[in-house]
Amino acid sequence: MKTFLIALVALVVIGGGYYWYTGMGIVEMEETNTASAGKLDINAVCEGALAYMTFENGDAAATFVADCKEGKHPEVIERYKAEMNLGDGAAI
Repeated sequence: MKTFLIALVALVVIGGGYYWYTGMGIVEMEETNTASAGKLDINAVCEGALAYMTFENGDAAATFVADCKEGKHPEVIERYKAEMNLGDGAAI
């Protein structure tokens, strides 16, 4: 009888942990989806472009980021929208 109770308590704890863990994942996913409905952070988009581009030196990279923030590189924003599946509705 004692073994049965210990096994039952263990199953309840494991089940509760699983429920809590999966419930938290759904909440985080919903928050991410609602955040994407807002505006794009141009600073994050332009600085993120440095990850897939190469430059001769740091000054060239800084100049690119400054130009991108001014809107001189719209292809960076379009690529970001395409990678994030945001479509045409996302605004800066």
